[in-house]
Amino acid sequence: MKYFIFLIISVWFVVGCEDLLEMEPKNSLTYGNSMTEKELEASVRGAQAIIRTYLLMHYNNGSNYVNGAYSDESDYGVSLRRNLDPQVIPAGDWGQHYNVISIANRTIYLAEHSDLTRDRKDFYAGQGHFLKAFMYYDLLKEWGECVLIKDEVEPKPIAKSTWTEVADYAILTAQQAVDMLPDFANVKDSKGQAARYKSTPCKGAANALLAHLCAWKAGGKYFARENQRDYDERELWLRAEKACSWVIDSSAYELAASPEEVCTEVLVGDSKESIFETVYKDQWVEMGGMWEMLKFNPAKDYENWPINNLATSSDYEYNTFKIKTSTVREMFPGEDSRKEAYFYKFEEMAHPDSVAVTGGFAYPYKWRYGYYKEDGWGKWWSNINQNKIWWRLADIILLRAECRARLGGEDIAGAIEDLNTIRRRANARLYSSSEYDGDLRYAIFKEREKELLMEGYRYYDVIRNGYVRTELEEGFRKASDQDFMEGCFFNAIGSGAFNKNTLMRQNSYWLRYM
Repeated sequence: MKYFIFLIISVWFVVGCEDLLEMEPKNSLTYGNSMTEKELEASVRGAQAIIRTYLLMHYNNGSNYVNGAYSDESDYGVSLRRNLDPQVIPAGDWGQHYNVISIANRTIYLAEHSDLTRDRKDFYAGQGHFLKAFMYYDLLKEWGECVLIKDEVEPKPIAKSTWTEVADYAILTAQQAVDMLPDFANVKDSKGQAARYKSTPCKGAANALLAHLCAWKAGGKYFARENQRDYDERELWLRAEKACSWVIDSSAYELAASPEEVCTEVLVGDSKESIFETVYKDQWVEMGGMWEMLKFNPAKDYENWPINNLATSSDYEYNTFKIKTSTVREMFPGEDSRKEAYFYKFEEMAHPDSVAVTGGFAYPYKWRYGYYKEDGWGKWWSNINQNKIWWRLADIILLRAECRARLGGEDIAGAIEDLNTIRRRANARLYSSSEYDGDLRYAIFKEREKELLMEGYRYYDVIRNGYVRTELEEGFRKASDQDFMEGCFFNAIGSGAFNKNTLMRQNSYWLRYM
């Protein structure tokens, strides 16, 4: 009970941090140095609890992934946003990110000043570094420029930092997590027990995070302001490739045998292919109330029937995103088994006799298992009873392929082999130099689009690769290079960030319409 109370206090401690400038300065005097290992463990779990509940608000308030979600049709409100229509200004509150960063800084300090052995100090400090870098990675993808809090919060107005400066710090912090954290097999809790879930940060997860951070900064040079482009993107691609290779070569991770297993095992949680995830499966009761119905990944934007036991096949027309059967056939030609795995009874639903019901659309079925509730009206679908998978091995293999394609030279053969590794699993055609007019990097992008379809990666892949004017919708295609630099890819900053902060400035692009 003592440690449960400490967990609650840890969460309460940072609730007031949502207004960035009202955060109490944290230093050696306010932190103290008498934390036990169980209390450090509770501190980390407090940060993870914020991430888990924050996701339910973040995805429902319109995370940027919707801008690039693959679809043939989308509902009206989302279509406006996907076209950069100023009638819909994407905004968001980043307060919970800074709550997690505050706890992470506190955990790092207290771990270093504890009486634990060196390896246990590193374990908790490493988790703190991971969580901090993880939050900055999300801030970079959602807002671009943001406030950079390193170790302590100073009680004075704080201006945003450039996104490149934030990326540098996040990369440094992720590298510290890599250096400090053990392999997943060696992760032990305060009682010496092995980790139960892939939600516990480890060296593999830290390398995956480092790889994505390096790739984001390397690929983003074109939308950095001109005075912020003085960096070596090749060196970043090399670092990303090295981090990906560590994960791929680790015995901790292994591709599932087939796309069907991706749906029935990997996306459920705790599989060998999963690298880092947030746990929801079988824990919805403890979430309670309104949380049980909110989405925590893109699944609910694509799926309804048949996982919804009250829906009918004709209810698909109300889904946020819809994909035509003709699109699926083109995307997964020949014997590519992802066609049947990712879509419910694809051939049956694609048959001309079904068009009157389906309207010519396929039925996504990548997430198979629902959380259902019962009340006086009967049993009904509440949510996806699966974990949120942040990174899986297929993502990292294809990211390494991208790194190698960008590096060129002798790395090209390795890029093709990585691409074919994913295609072999799906029984898809192996790479040919005739594809996409010989553009290997674009072939890798399209493979990520197929393999990671509906998982929320595509928008960020488009931005990182600079394919904005060919892969996104009309508003993005017409945007200028200046629009890119002024932040059209990112959210407007929520009003809470301006409280008592005279140095805060709005996203330049969206300020035009406010």
